[in-house]
Amino acid sequence: MTTRYRIGEFSNLSGVSTKTLRFYDEIGLLRPDSVDSRTGYRQYRPEQLEVLASILGLKALGVSLAGVRNLLGKSGSEGDRRKLLSEVKRTIEHSIQSATQSLTFIDAALEELDAARRPVSVVVKRRAATTIASVRVKVDEYEDILRFQNELLNSLPVEAVGSLRGVLWHRCADSGSLEGEPFVSLKHKVPRQSFYSVRELSAATVACAYSGLGDEEAEQSYDAIRRWMNVRGYQLAGAKREIYLDQMLEIQFPIKSA
Repeated sequence: MTTRYRIGEFSNLSGVSTKTLRFYDEIGLLRPDSVDSRTGYRQYRPEQLEVLASILGLKALGVSLAGVRNLLGKSGSEGDRRKLLSEVKRTIEHSIQSATQSLTFIDAALEELDAARRPVSVVVKRRAATTIASVRVKVDEYEDILRFQNELLNSLPVEAVGSLRGVLWHRCADSGSLEGEPFVSLKHKVPRQSFYSVRELSAATVACAYSGLGDEEAEQSYDAIRRWMNVRGYQLAGAKREIYLDQMLEIQFPIKSA
């Protein structure tokens, strides 16, 4: 007569709780060999201990229960098992790489907290292309750009001016000269004039940080973005953008992978 174990006995032999065994039955992972139609008691064969050991072994290696079920459903050939474990290995290697990268980023953020007078968060956005009116000029001081901003606004029909406005910085002080391009977005076509140009501000992926309008605070945000890009291996992919938000600046660096 073939030996049968009731679920409690099978649980004791396998070291797996009866709750887990019932769950495995429900999801079709390990069905009992038979179920008593009168009492509903589950019964298992000794050979199923080996099947359960295989399930537990694969699960301990990081294989999902769905993956285990699919493997067992294919009779679990060596080739199928090798393929499944290779996929799990690649997933774990990717997780380790991502975790290592995250640790690098966290270390950089902790260093910045030690060095910075205020924490600056950097976020990545995708900005759509937009039509702008702008004037590109060379100035001696950053403050000098304000005059050209005002002249640009005064030269445009009020009803044509959109809500987006700011400056594109093509050259900054660290390059030896200052070259900026005040701009405003346009709601519709405007008369062409020699003072300003109308063009499309291209779509871009940008690393952004926020600051007040003061030079010192803005420079801290600029430095934070530069450090953020350096740690992650990004390069600048266009003119830096300062977007005016009432009493705040949104500083944007268009980025690309190195």
